[in-house]
Amino acid sequence: MRTVVDDRWATDDELIAALRKGDGGAFQALVDTLHAPLVRLARMYVSTATAEDAVQDTWVAVVRSIGAFEGRASLKTWVFRIMLNRVRTLARREAKTLPFATAGPETDPHPSVDPRRLVHPELGAHHWVDVPARWELLPEQRLMSAEVRSVIIEAMQKVPDAQREVLTMRDIEGWSSQETCEALGISAVNQRVLLHRGRASLRAVLEDYLND
Repeated sequence: MRTVVDDRWATDDELIAALRKGDGGAFQALVDTLHAPLVRLARMYVSTATAEDAVQDTWVAVVRSIGAFEGRASLKTWVFRIMLNRVRTLARREAKTLPFATAGPETDPHPSVDPRRLVHPELGAHHWVDVPARWELLPEQRLMSAEVRSVIIEAMQKVPDAQREVLTMRDIEGWSSQETCEALGISAVNQRVLLHRGRASLRAVLEDYLND
């Protein structure tokens, strides 16, 4: 498995071996690569200050536990799992969110699309009242503007926690479906549903904004 850091270590196994030997360069390379993404995800559970503390605790745990790492998942996934376990505990203390295991499609009250948009007054059910705008036809500068980015960030805060986690991993951090499932401990089906619903929620917000 190719390593998550630079070319000094061609595979995870080589990087892990260096970490177990106490190679400071290997540890710094891992921190440089994963620290910012860890903080971004942690901030979805807790305050920024608490997120930073949780990630610092994660790095301490990585150093202490690397010898016990069994390689059942990628090194990156393992590090994120450590952080998620830590930050969920802190989140319960802050009472800012529910544990991920209690959220998901079964408890999510938000449909992917407003049902009223799928009941055409003449064609009936399962027909769009107004067909969604094709994003690829929108000027790139509109999608990339600072104003639109701020709208997306604000919309992300309104998306249910479980959907936001999957959106962040898949669409912001560029994780694969398998990596996301392993890190969050969810099934492939659950991951697809959460991703679909999260994207639909964001699309609805952006449609409203771009159509104004």
